Amino acid sequence: MEQKDVFNIHTIQPDFVLKTDSFCQRVLATYGISHFYSCKLNSSEENNMLFIPDGCSNILFSYSGNVMRADVLGPTVSTKPFTLKKETNYFGVRFQPGENPCFSNLTAKELVNDSTSLNDFKEMNQLREKMSEQDTFTTRMCTFLEEYRTFLSRTESTQHSLFKQISKIIVDKNGMVRISELEKLTGYSSRYLNYIFSNEAGMSAKQYCNITKLQTIINILDGGKTTNFSKLAEDFHFYDQSHFIHEFEDFTGTKPSAYLNKVIDKKYRQCVIDC
Repeated sequence: MEQKDVFNIHTIQPDFVLKTDSFCQRVLATYGISHFYSCKLNSSEENNMLFIPDGCSNILFSYSGNVMRADVLGPTVSTKPFTLKKETNYFGVRFQPGENPCFSNLTAKELVNDSTSLNDFKEMNQLREKMSEQDTFTTRMCTFLEEYRTFLSRTESTQHSLFKQISKIIVDKNGMVRISELEKLTGYSSRYLNYIFSNEAGMSAKQYCNITKLQTIINILDGGKTTNFSKLAEDFHFYDQSHFIHEFEDFTGTKPSAYLNKVIDKKYRQCVIDC
């Protein structure tokens, strides 16, 4: 298959790393897929985590003993709880913003902040059956891609193509772009920009910018070396440090200092294995 040059807003749900025993990923950044990931909870008890906004849909396969469950998790635009099951191996496919993981007539807008069983999509039956037979990261990834490529011939709408072009502008600027600036850069009105983002991603253009900005900050903190929150607030155009702390806590459910401490204690970067 010919490689397509597309943008990627690469996000990791932090608690998948912070609250599991192992985490590995394979970044694809094309064909509508951001990356594949896997994590395992060996604990004898369930562990509660938070899904933070990233604008991306996921298909999450849960393997426990001989039983596999598969769920479609729609894009999150607000923090929501998620329960990690004990002695369960998770394999996920994270799609790029605006991409529909169900290969049906559903839109990303209809999936926002929602989840549903993969069983509800008949066109996914063969994929689900084949995925239930796989027991390694590599075979799961290859099996998914083998089935997924049959859907790649779908014609991309003009509106979706435009959404991706505007998204790339936002991602390239780390989310630090005002809607008035987007109007000048694209030639489209704020009303039309919000119409596109609402239809394609289930959120406003401003929400998408904010998600991108805060995900960029999280990626910086994941390095475990940044402690100057005042400079972060200045660099990312917050009014002041208090405003930054409030926005970060609202976005992640924790203050930036507490989040950074967890990253350092876990040795976050060392726990992320690129497969």
